[in-house]
Amino acid sequence: MKIHIDKTKCYMSGECYYNHPEIFKMGDEGYPEVIYSDLDKNEIKQHAQEAAEVCPATALKLEL
Repeated sequence: MKIHIDKTKCYMSGECYYNHPEIFKMGDEGYPEVIYSDLDKNEIKQHAQEAAEVCPATALKLEL
């Protein structure tokens, strides 16, 4: 599984990296960056799904 960040939709609220710092960090320009790429582990997969669900801009998309 991969997670994609659509920076054209993102309004940098920080929900992803504040709530899931094991997957995301704030990048130099304020946009989130993926720091953990092995999203196939069940625990991390669940966190990625939660992050996508709570993103207020719907900027996170999961690719299975």
